[in-house]
Parts: sequence; structure tokens; C-alpha cells
Amino acid sequence: MKSNITAKEIAKICGVSQATVSYVLNDRSDKRISQQTIDRVRQAIKEYHYVPNEAARSMRNKKCAAIGIVCAWDYSRQSFLETIEGIGRHLDKMHHTLTLFYEKKEDTFPSYINSYKSNLIDGLIYISNKEHERFVEPAEKYGIPYVVVCMDGVFSKRSPKPHAFDDVLKECAAFCKEKELRSIRYFSVDNEGVFVNNKFPQFEGIVSRIYPECDLEHVVIPVRYRCPENIYPGLKEYMDTHDFDIAISHNYDIGYLLQREIFKNGVVLPQHPKNLFINNVDFYAITYPSVSGISIPYYEMGRYAAKLILAILAGEEEEFSYQEFTCRLIHRQSTM
Repeated sequence: MKSNITAKEIAKICGVSQATVSYVLNDRSDKRISQQTIDRVRQAIKEYHYVPNEAARSMRNKKCAAIGIVCAWDYSRQSFLETIEGIGRHLDKMHHTLTLFYEKKEDTFPSYINSYKSNLIDGLIYISNKEHERFVEPAEKYGIPYVVVCMDGVFSKRSPKPHAFDDVLKECAAFCKEKELRSIRYFSVDNEGVFVNNKFPQFEGIVSRIYPECDLEHVVIPVRYRCPENIYPGLKEYMDTHDFDIAISHNYDIGYLLQREIFKNGVVLPQHPKNLFINNVDFYAITYPSVSGISIPYYEMGRYAAKLILAILAGEEEEFSYQEFTCRLIHRQSTM
């Protein structure tokens, strides 16, 4: 059975009223409490490991102090974890909890709508990938406060749309043009109609403007279950029968397999074809040869998204300083 010292007992230990304990817990600056009393109450809270009853506090304040996290069905695993860490650390510091919801393609009435109506969550942070407008439609329809985290940055209904990932894709296209890498192959995995983290349409549009004379082809590897063993046969067949200048991919497993296949006959630097992974995985930096990639500040985006949703809920978005993020193209041995 859970046991916890109560605010009433803390008040008795400190020789103050229960209201004074509440004022100290909530940092009430509008109450005249001596610093000596504040220090005594805080010391007792720390010494006796007092934890406020958040459920009771929520009922009194009619605020649940919980934020819903909605993850898109086609978002990549690594970026999800880093974003969640950034969100969670800030919400925890601000005494908010988070509740995870997972989008289903067939959902017409997502479960988070009832959670919001039932006062189980105060607002939403969407971790999105594409089709942001469609993704946030339920929040728009039911007036749920929300922010969106994506590879381009973080935005709300009122804030400017970010463009960090667009900018770095332009840098990738410009690199191909500068190095005269004319035949570009963009590799994707079709997991029964699901293209996780697929950025080909975005990249194709940018290439058509920056490097229209290149030969860009979308190479799709169909699999039933996305794992290296299932991806490899189709990838190997293509690599054995085609020659090109640079391979570009957005899934870490296919990026690794591409690099392995390129060097199946031994390591030669500079490598041909070149290999560019338009995301980033830490172990790509320590493989040999190391794989070029894009650094995306997911953790910082998550932390900022948590700050923004709390500002919206407090009615303080007008005073909030919007932040732009930067994605960096990191050239390693695979593009040098």
C-alpha cells in the first residue's frame, strides 16, 4: 500500500497552517510569508519526502496538469525517443505529466478527444512527419490547444511555420550539383504501403528547382516486415544491376545496408557511389567508413515544444519568443 506524509502533517511539524504549506508549494508571491518559514517548510518537505497529491490538486484547480503526446504512424523510432526525452524532462520539471496516444490511419475519432473532454489532458503535442494539416484536424475541430514537432521545427496554430529541414535538403541538393553527382538514387522501404519518415516528395521538389538536369530516381524496396533481412535481397538485386553516383535514404537500416553493399568488395576511399543518409544515427559516425548524415536537434525541439504548449495553456503565447531550429549536414567519409 502507498503511504505518504500529508500536507497537514508537514504543517504540524513546521508549526504553520496547512494553507502556508500550500502557498510555499505553489510559490505564492502574493502571500506574506517570512523567508525563515519558507525555508523551514521546504526543509521538512525534503526531509520527509512529501509528494503533493496531483489528482486532488487537479480536481481543486480543474486542471489536470497532463499533456497528451500524439505520435504519427509513420514517424521514425530514434527521432521519437529523442523528442519525447526533451518533452518529458521539461514537463517533469514543471510538474506536468504526459500521456501517450498513437495515431491510427483508420481513426475517425481519436481517443485523445475524449481524454481532453474528460479533463484528463490539458492540451496536445503532435510529433508529426508530414500532412500536418490533416494530422491536427481533430484538435482544430474540438478546440484542443496543440503544438506540432516535426523535422522542420516546432509550431502552433498561431506561430510561423518552420523550415529547418527544407533548408538542409536544399544543401544536400546543392552538394550533389557542386560535386556533379548526376545520377541520384533515393531509396525507400515500402512496408505494406507505409513509407516511414519518407522525404522523397520533399527532396524531389527541391532537386527539380536546384538541380533539374540531374537523373533522380526513387528506388522502392517492398517488404512485408521492415527488418534488414527482408530489405537486403531487393536492395542487393538493384545494386548488382545498376550504377549511380550517390545513394540517398531516410531509414537507418537501409542506409546501413547501402553502405555495406557499396563496400562488399573492400574499402576504397573516396567511395563510389557516395552515400548520404538524410537523418542521423549516432553509430553512423563510428562505422568505417563513416556515413554522412543530417543532425536534427530533436531533444531541443521537444523541450521547446513543451515550453510552448505550457505558454499557450497559460494564455501567454503572445509574449512567447518563437524559436527557429537549424539542421546540419554532416559530411563524413561516405561523401568525401
